Order: sequence, then C-alpha cells, then structure tokens
Amino acid sequence: MLISGLIAVSPIVSAALRFDIPQTPAPDGLKLYAEQAGRQVLFPYDLFLRFTTNAVTGEYDADEALRLLLANSGLEAISSPDGVLRIRTIADQTDFQMPGENQHMSHDRISFFGGVSAFLASVFIVSSGLAQEAPAELEEIIVTAQKRAESVQDVPIAITAFGGQQIEDLAIRDLRQLTEYIPGVALFDDRAMSSQPTWIIRGVGLADFNANNTPAAAIYYDEFYLTSNAMGGIGMYDIERVEVLKGAQGGLYGRNTTGGAVRIVSVKPSFEGHDGYVTGSYGRYDAWNVEGAFGGPITNSVAFRASAMTSQGGGYQDTLATPGNDNWGEADLWAFRGQLLFKPNDRFTVLIKADVGEDNSETPLGQGVGIYDLATGGICAAVLAGRQDDDTCAHWATLTNAVLGRPLGPLASDQSDDGKIVLANPVNTLDNEWVSVTGRIDWDLGFATTTSITGYIDYDTRQVYDYDGGQLFGGHELNHSPIESWSEELRLISNNDGPWSWLAGFVYAEDELDEDRFFTFPDNPLIFGTPDVLAHRGLVQKTDSWALYGQLGYEFNDEWKAHGSLRYTNEDKTLRNGFHILSFAGFPVPLVQGVNRDYDLDKVLAGHVGVDFTPFEDLLLYGKITRGFKSGGFYGGFTFDPSQLDAYQEETVWSYEIGFKSDWMDRTLRVNGAAFYYDYSDVQGFNAELLPLTGTVLTFLTNIADADHLGFEMDLTWLPQALPGLSLSGAFALLDTELESEDSYTAQDFVTEIPYDGLDRVYAPEFSYFIQGRYERPLGYDLLGVVQLDYSWRDDLNHAGSLGHPVDTAIFSVPSYGVFNARMQVGAQDGRWNVAFVGKNLADEEYLVSTTFDGVGGYVKTYGRPLTWAIELNYRWQ
Repeated sequence: MLISGLIAVSPIVSAALRFDIPQTPAPDGLKLYAEQAGRQVLFPYDLFLRFTTNAVTGEYDADEALRLLLANSGLEAISSPDGVLRIRTIADQTDFQMPGENQHMSHDRISFFGGVSAFLASVFIVSSGLAQEAPAELEEIIVTAQKRAESVQDVPIAITAFGGQQIEDLAIRDLRQLTEYIPGVALFDDRAMSSQPTWIIRGVGLADFNANNTPAAAIYYDEFYLTSNAMGGIGMYDIERVEVLKGAQGGLYGRNTTGGAVRIVSVKPSFEGHDGYVTGSYGRYDAWNVEGAFGGPITNSVAFRASAMTSQGGGYQDTLATPGNDNWGEADLWAFRGQLLFKPNDRFTVLIKADVGEDNSETPLGQGVGIYDLATGGICAAVLAGRQDDDTCAHWATLTNAVLGRPLGPLASDQSDDGKIVLANPVNTLDNEWVSVTGRIDWDLGFATTTSITGYIDYDTRQVYDYDGGQLFGGHELNHSPIESWSEELRLISNNDGPWSWLAGFVYAEDELDEDRFFTFPDNPLIFGTPDVLAHRGLVQKTDSWALYGQLGYEFNDEWKAHGSLRYTNEDKTLRNGFHILSFAGFPVPLVQGVNRDYDLDKVLAGHVGVDFTPFEDLLLYGKITRGFKSGGFYGGFTFDPSQLDAYQEETVWSYEIGFKSDWMDRTLRVNGAAFYYDYSDVQGFNAELLPLTGTVLTFLTNIADADHLGFEMDLTWLPQALPGLSLSGAFALLDTELESEDSYTAQDFVTEIPYDGLDRVYAPEFSYFIQGRYERPLGYDLLGVVQLDYSWRDDLNHAGSLGHPVDTAIFSVPSYGVFNARMQVGAQDGRWNVAFVGKNLADEEYLVSTTFDGVGGYVKTYGRPLTWAIELNYRWQ
C-alpha cells in the first residue's frame, strides 16, 4: 500500500539547532528531521523506502541540515508558500500533491503515486510532534455514584461509565442500546424494543413487561427515579454521561436496586460562553435522526440550555398477512428538554428542567413459531424433541384454518430466517407522551452542601401488540397505562477534608398507575369454542414510600479507609378495583371483579459495610458486604382468579464483593475487576399454572425461589504509546446462577410441571464480552481521521439449563449471538465538525432478542435489527 507522510510540528526555526540523525531509510530520516527542525514535511512514505538519507550530527540551521540530509540521496526538497516542505525524486521532478492541489500529473510511476497516495494521505498521516510531547494518558472520569463528585477509580463500586462523546461515537439513540456494550448486563423486553425495557444486571432482574412493576435495576434520570420500565424509552440526547452501577445499591439508592442502578446525567447550562451542537444522520431503510442543543449565559446569574431530538423512519419488515411491502418498524419519536440555571452567587444555585416528548413509533413485528402437528392438533415431534422446525410444525393460525376447513394461508415456513418477513399483523404501535419537571437546589453551607431535588412526571403510554405472531387476529393486546409520579429528596453532604466524610438524606415519593388493558382474539375460536372473544383487564395502583439514609466514611491513613451506609424504608402499595371480564359476542362474564389488595413494606433496612486499601496512588483494593431489596407488589397481567392478585413479597439479597481498580504504565493502561457472590431470598418471578378454562398455560407473578449468583468481571483500557492515537478496550463477565425452590414451577408443555429448583436464571448469560479498537490520526489541513470497531458477545440468554424441558427449550430459547459495529470519521482536529459512516451489525447477524406467547395458543419470537448503516454529520460551536 502507498502511504504518504506529513510531519506536522512547530513553526520553522531559523536559529542553529542540534541534530542527531543517523544514516537511515529516507522516511525515518525525514521524520527525525521534521521533529528536530520543527518543520512540516510531506513525502510518499512507501516509495521513499528505497532511498537512504545521510547522517546529520551537530549544530546547523534548518536549511543547512536539510541540504546535508538529502545530499546525493536522489531526493530534493521544494518549499511552498504555506511553509510545507515537499520531497520529490530528482530524476522524476514530480512534486507530491496533497488532495485539492491544482498541478498537472504526468503519466509515469510517480504520477500514479501522486493520484493514489495523495488520496491516502487524507487517511494516514504521521504526527511526529507527539514524540516531543508528554505521552497520552487515560482521562479521569468523574462520576457522582456516591452523591458527590469523585474519580471513578476512587469509588469502591463496579461502575461502567459512558461520557457524552462516547455515546455519540457509539451512535446510541436510547437507553436500551447501551446494554449491548456492557458485559454482564442483559435487556429483557417482552415486546422487542417496544419502549418497555428491563435492565438485568449480573443476572438480577424481573423479566416482566407489565408497567405496574418496578425493575430490579433502578433508572435515575438526573437523579429522579423512574418508577416503571415503561419510562425507559425516553430518548438519549445531549447527555453528559451515563453511569451503570453494578451490584446491590441498597444504602444510597434504596428500594428496587438489587441488581444495580443506572444514572443518566444530561448536559447542564453553563456560564462559560454560548455553545451547542447539531447532529444529523441518514441511513439504510430511510432512517434519519436529528438532534441538537444550544445554551449559555443570559445574564451574569442566569444561564439556559435547550435540547431536542427526533428519530424517524427505519422500517424494514414485511408481513405476509397483508399485500405489498409494509416497511414496518418506522420510528416516530421526538423529545425536547429545556433548562434554566440561576446562580446568584458561588454558594447557591437553582436548576429547573422540563422535558416533553412523544413516541408514536411502529415496534418490531414478531415471527410466528410453528409448534403444532396439523394431523393431531398437538405439539409436533420436533418441538417435543427440543427444537424448532417450521417446515414440519404449524403455527396456531394455520392449525385454526385447518380445523375450520379454510385455506391454510401463509405458513410459518414462508417467513424469513432473520425476522424481515413475518406472518404477524402490522399493528404493533406505540402512542406514548410525557411531561416532566425537575427542580434542584444546591446550597453550600461551608461545612456541608445541602441539596433538594423535586421531580414530577406524567407519562401516558399506549401500545398495541400482536402476541400470537400469526396472520389471524389470534391474540392482540391494547394497553393504556397512564403513570403519574413525584418525589422529593433532601440531603446534606460533608465538605470537610478531614478523615471523616458523611452524608445524610430523606426521600419521599408517590406514584399512581391507572391501567386499562384489552386482549382481543376474534379469530381464535379453538380456545373458547366461539369467535369474537374480548378480555378486558384493569387496576389502579398507588405507592407511597419514604426513606432515611446515611453514609459514613473514615480514613485511617493514606492507605486504609472504612465506610458504611444504612437506609430505612417504609412503603405502602395499594391495588384497587382489579378486574378481568371476558366478553363473548358482547356478553360480559366477570372472572375477577372489584378486587382490592394492600402491600406494606415496613422496617426494612438496607446498606453496606466496606474497607478500601490503597497501597499506592493508582491502585484501589476494596471489599464490601451489601444488603439490598426489591419491593413487593401485584401482578399486572391477566388473571383468572382473585388469588393471583395477592401481593408478592419483597426479595432480598446479601452481596459479597471484592474488587480492584488500577492504572499502570504512566496511566496508559487501566485494569479494573470484581468478584462477587449473591445470596438471594424470595426471588420474584413467574409461576406457571394450567388453566382448565382455556386448556393453556398462564403465568402469574409471585416469589418463586431463592438463588445463588457467583461471578467475576474485568475491564481494560490501553493506550499503546508505540502507536499514538490508538486506544484498545475490552471487558468480560463470567456468571453462574442457580435457583433453589421446592414448590414453584416454570412454563409447562400442557402436561408436565417443571420445578424451578436447580434451574439457571433467565437472561443471565454465563459469558459475555465487549472489545473495541479506536484509531485517531491527523490528516493534514487540520483534519482528524478516526476508525472505530467494536464487537459484543453474549452466551445464551435462555437455554435448556434455565428452561428445564425440551418443549420450553424449543420454544423459548434465546441463543448466543455477537454484533459487530464500526465508525469511520473525518473531521476537524478541534472537534468542531465531522462526517462519519456508522455501521451497526455489519456481519448481518441473525439473532433473537425475545420469545413470548399469548396464553391462547400463539407463540412468537422477535429478531434484532439487521445490518444498518448511516451517514452522520456533526457540528459544534462555542
């Protein structure tokens, strides 16, 4: 390959300089000259390897040194008005050209080089000036995981942090996409990227799609707790950083953090001048995104920031249930955030933030799964043997048509193997809208800082989803779940530099959910013996909670520190007017009606004790014991008996963790790791029950088992000094989980009950990893080129060890998969603008993200997105 070299260093120096250049191949000699003379030199790197430059040792001015260097070498230098030296061969008398130079090219070998390598010069450029500067260091990442600003390397918590620039480089548009880049973390979304994501960290999480439930990994948006997984679809834009805290966080974060906590921090207004950015992209399947922000001071004491985004298009699915190409899956999302910062003095600030948005997107269509034998109406042989085979097994819609003597219609085998062509009806849509307001007050009292955070959100979510995945209307859900939530948190954090550090806080919160859900199956007469059946389900759930918490730390000396936290929580949760009514041709039959239930969480303590050891500056060793809990509650799905609405109780965990955080090699290598053991009691999950009314399986939420988790994880970042501009990073997680139970059961094959005892937890991959390489290189003309590649892998999310029966394994398995992404970018060295090519799933991996069923005969699986690409434009101003 032909490569051009541009040596860019300091301005030309005419005084006598000290040179120490040995006789060497010309590219090396010219590079050393550029470094020692402080001149810019342009030359064809590969072609000059056959030339040799002379030794130059001693004090000379720059011109004399260059004459000695090139004497009798076959090379000569041409100086241009811009101060750049261009080196050419004497015989050919052909200057090397940078792109855009207007010079006639001869048709000899050097002319060919001028055309090819001039272009390549925009990609491969040497910055020899780096050799005279301090070596690159890994940046210090500041997080607020412990409610105060600290370096992530000083915090005894396993944290994966993403800065705003990193989020931009990874082209992350929403919180769900972030899980791909964090080993040990999985995402459950029963409706496949449908705005109800549930984070599962280290195998800890409740795989429940119902909006009334709270995930085991709490989501905090600018320190305001999002009470429902339905709120997790808020767009990611103008973000300062995201912190993912792994492990139970019961002390500082309280309820519903047995898995961890995810903290989203948006960019705040600033008094340091006006700045902003705009980003636009267009890609495959006519997907396009625009986002931007602008802010700065209004007066000496008032600043603002306004941010907005929209995401549109991207539909790629076609369904055989309708004629023509549907291009289903079009995004239709917009969001706006406005902030005002009041700072009358250096000790007092008030920040007011408002968010508003709508998501009317089409969500992915599931692919119908064939599990039936058309001859017998029972489960087909392949599924009984533990595997799927759509060529020999029929979907429920096909079986229905066969029994009714109708044409079979499209078959499960007519679908594609990647989710692009499906049987499902094109009805999967969202109709979400939200408004939230947050106010934060910080007051520096000298000895401590007091903070008040008040938040309110009104989140109205509507969704339609085809749960049977067939061309008939066999099982469609229409859901409306308006949620209102508000909270107030007060805390006091010490400012002293002494050996003691402390914080204390109080939080009060209320939320209310009014759920109204319909399940329609007019084309499903095989279940009830009649068509036109409608199920109507609803409830009102209210939660009041308050907590007192504190944390205390003591530094014995520069090496040893002890710390602990304690939190007392009180929570009252009520369910009112729970009902489930079946209607047959408009005639209502109440199954559950007017059910009221109460749940009280009282006198629950959570917290931790830990010890840190810092034998030297860049190494932290820590050990800690933590107790955490997730609140109990009520099942929010369809119930056929009032007892299924009885409250399930809180789950608790004792976590034992040791870890280290370290920087090496002049802070060019960072290695962090942690090992942990979890002892879980009363794990919340789904018990299965065979319903005589329908002859099918229905699951409901309860406390299913105890569990043990054992794991180890490590992450590494390295800046190789031999190749400036290159950064390598990677992380992996090992995990082993096991449930222990004597009287609870998982999904069935309509005959056999499968005990949970001895099963692995779902969405807890045994091995997962992420690797990334990024290379930045100056291109001349103040340009910077970037190539970034990354690959993530997860073992099976659902497998035989977590499902327990061949039929369940065949239907519900989510196999292992890996996703390869890339970013190639050219832009200004100062970061003001860039143009990038972004590729996602470039290997076009065919992988599942979820499998589910409707409880009335239909089974469906959903694939991840296929290969996509986009051209992205970014511009920033200050």
